[in-house]
Amino acid sequence: MVDYVVIDIETCPNNVEVAKNLGEEGQKKLLNPIDSKIVAIGIRAEGKNVIFCSDNEAEMLNNFWLELRNKRRGNPMVPIIGFNIVHYDLPFLVTRSFINNVPISPFTLKEIIDLREKISAYRYGETRGKLKEFAAIIGIERDAKEGKDVFDMWLNGDKKSLCEYLEKDLEITDSLYIRANALNITRIAKW
Repeated sequence: MVDYVVIDIETCPNNVEVAKNLGEEGQKKLLNPIDSKIVAIGIRAEGKNVIFCSDNEAEMLNNFWLELRNKRRGNPMVPIIGFNIVHYDLPFLVTRSFINNVPISPFTLKEIIDLREKISAYRYGETRGKLKEFAAIIGIERDAKEGKDVFDMWLNGDKKSLCEYLEKDLEITDSLYIRANALNITRIAKW
């Protein structure tokens, strides 16, 4: 039985032409579930990654929700782990599923462990720390690519690099979870 699953997504603006002319700051403003789409979804369980990367967002979302349901089969309380998952990944996954008319695998927020929130003891807006920075703190090397590079990888059709980037993020998030769990940080409760 799976103890937990890690998920992460990569997104890009819907209107590529507009986004190209905006620059990095303007592109960031487009990163919401209405103005952007999901271009890759990763799920990790028991040390193995499953990556969905496609031009067909609806199919990718459907495959993701089926995979998540299969991983949690028999125990819907299996924790879902992510980094900034509550404020970014889940809103994208649910809203884009709504837009694409794709049924989701239901969950409750108490099953979600957002490492960004836990490690900062819920002071998200007041503290610093990207996934890459926390990876460096615990000794995990990350290549020079960052989230802002996803747009260029997608635009250039470099799905291989995009998938490798996502896989590394899943591995980093898994390592952060193992450490935070061992230190009881994942047991911090907001209420």
